[in-house]
Amino acid sequence: MPTISSAGVGSGLDVAGIIDGLMAVERRPLQILSGKRQLYTTQISAYGELISSVSAFQASMENLNSVTALDKFKSSSTNPELINITSTDNPDFGNYDVEVTRLAEFHKMASNEILSTDTFGGSVGDSLSIQVGNDIEDIISVDLSTAQTLTEIRDAINADENNPGVRAALVNGDDDIQKLILTSDDIGSVNALTLSYSGTINSTTFGLQTLNDIGGDINLLDSEFIVDGFVITRNKNSISDVISGVTFELKGSEIGTETTLSVTRDTAGTEAQVRSFATAYNTLFLSIQSQRTGALGTDNLLLSIENQVKNILNSTVDAGTLNTLNDIGLSIDKDGVMSLESEILTAALETGYSNVAKLFSAEDDGYANRLSTLADNWVGSNGFISSRTDGLNQRIEDLSDRQLSIERNLVHVEARYRAQFSALDILVSRFQNTSQFLTSQLAQLPNLRINNR
Repeated sequence: MPTISSAGVGSGLDVAGIIDGLMAVERRPLQILSGKRQLYTTQISAYGELISSVSAFQASMENLNSVTALDKFKSSSTNPELINITSTDNPDFGNYDVEVTRLAEFHKMASNEILSTDTFGGSVGDSLSIQVGNDIEDIISVDLSTAQTLTEIRDAINADENNPGVRAALVNGDDDIQKLILTSDDIGSVNALTLSYSGTINSTTFGLQTLNDIGGDINLLDSEFIVDGFVITRNKNSISDVISGVTFELKGSEIGTETTLSVTRDTAGTEAQVRSFATAYNTLFLSIQSQRTGALGTDNLLLSIENQVKNILNSTVDAGTLNTLNDIGLSIDKDGVMSLESEILTAALETGYSNVAKLFSAEDDGYANRLSTLADNWVGSNGFISSRTDGLNQRIEDLSDRQLSIERNLVHVEARYRAQFSALDILVSRFQNTSQFLTSQLAQLPNLRINNR
């Protein structure tokens, strides 16, 4: 805003100070708007913290909103270097003795020792064909009607866009000697390689032979293991269809060595999952209490949220033998803090893990189900908290418009004051000059009377 740089020069009045005082009064509405803006900004920040707490609470509820939410399992292997459990999903519990007698392998073939400069083929109809598995469509043919070196044959196999699952490599020895190595992309007999030839090319041309120690029986490319005396073979080493709900990886074989796989319920994990419910509630409760003494102290939404949650927690669930949170050891003390009694939960779990899970996940009235829906009403795109935040943002936008309008008007107000007080300064200065002249003239009147005598 413009200011008067030398007001009152003629009259001696402190015009600049007077205008500053008047403008301070004029700016009071801006100070009020600034205070409101700060309040709204603080409230938006507080709502953001509340949304964060509610969202964490909702996420915890969703983790419990399933009949299998409490199905926690432990698994172990006495020889993880030979066999290791990689995952469990609603498994059959128990201890299983497993002996790994053979791992599934990639089928691997090697040629004779051949000079790198030697070529093969050169006649019309010459070719080498490689079939992967039993499907006659899974085949690759290398055209040798033009003579090819091992390097060129390798490159042709690997570059073929219709390669069904075989890779070629060269092993280079002394004196430019090479061997062509063929390897299936996947393990097991279903990926065994079968060679065929045409033209002048035959089995002796390359001398390709299986490197695996299978004695010509491709079934020996499969894994073999014994589970509690039951001999089983598979064309893979990751096994998921032998023990229901258990996936284990065969990592090494050792005939005569048994590995015990153990699959049991993880009671501690289940308790931790139930305890997470109490933790989520307490975090939300403490957040509400904190906001109640802060920027949102006058907002009845906090009390509404707290009451809605407590109404659900104090209700019953039609889920069979267990109907309340107290039935599984969850309770709220006089200070509003939820806690868990492990002994009661353990007793409840003995009636069936699904019974406890239904308390949270029952379709119509499960605690987690209803609380998650309730939280969505608060923090969803059209939720109560989101609506309040949107409203405050709109208020801040309106305040900004009003502040800008007032600031523009103050420019004109100050200019008006400056003009008015500049005119006043000139007028007062004239009065002062006139006063000084009259005073001077009046002071000389006695001298005039003396001279006239």
